[in-house]
Amino acid sequence: MSDSSSPQPSPRPGKPDGGSDAGSLALCGARLADGRTVDVRLGGGRIEAVGTAGALAPQGARVDLSGYLLLPAPAEPHAHCDTALTADAAGPASDSPEDVQRRTTEAALLQLGHGATASRTHVRVGGVRGLRALEAVLKARRSLRGLADLSAVAVPRVLTGVAGADGLAMLRDAVAMGASVVGGCPDLDPDPAGHVEAVLAVAAEHGCPVDLHTDGDDPARLARLAAMAGGLRPGVAIGPCAGMARMPRSVAGRVAEQLAAAEVTVVCLPQGDCAALERYGSRVARPAPVRLLRAAG
Repeated sequence: MSDSSSPQPSPRPGKPDGGSDAGSLALCGARLADGRTVDVRLGGGRIEAVGTAGALAPQGARVDLSGYLLLPAPAEPHAHCDTALTADAAGPASDSPEDVQRRTTEAALLQLGHGATASRTHVRVGGVRGLRALEAVLKARRSLRGLADLSAVAVPRVLTGVAGADGLAMLRDAVAMGASVVGGCPDLDPDPAGHVEAVLAVAAEHGCPVDLHTDGDDPARLARLAAMAGGLRPGVAIGPCAGMARMPRSVAGRVAEQLAAAEVTVVCLPQGDCAALERYGSRVARPAPVRLLRAAG
């Protein structure tokens, strides 16, 4: 990323001395986010060394990054790759396994083209689709191995009561199939607390992280979620929590502190609440209060 009107970075010939050094690449004069100007040597797909500008011995090819900002590769924490690239489709998007796999692959490669080397994509499981969409996403994940890391979140709808028995069984099957994250939509379940409890139980059984869709507009419900999720490893994420933007600031601040104390991550979506579009009478909300959440930790 250039911070000036400097031209595109160009490679400079180095002085390889043979052996493994011949395949190394030096990024020279790049500025880091903390303001330091450094040289970075890459080799074998890894960062071999970082030193002050001019400090690293010249080995292999060199790229002059003077005037450019060097950042770690970003990650996309909340995507729906199976339904991506369908906004302009005439009628409902095809849910055939072939089309789902193609869209997932194209979306992941599009994100990779913008620098995101890892993505977490949410996939609906259960209902008439069963596990077909998840299976297609997992095929795309395998085809992308070595290019991008794609983790699949299995997202059921109802998990409680008689109607939730099938959803709970499907969720367990999804994890067994290869879903790496246990998801859920507590706002769409008649028993939101029971839904969260079921998701946490499945995640604990399999040692998986949790990622829940929620509007986050009920302070008491978020407080209960924080109490239930606290201490779960490898961790709990919720989002988009756009409802927090509608709370009084003092209430939202207290909720943010409770979530932070429980080490619950809040994933904020710039476009607002994707879940609200599924609830009758809902309006598109503003994004969650990012500065307030960040201040709470």
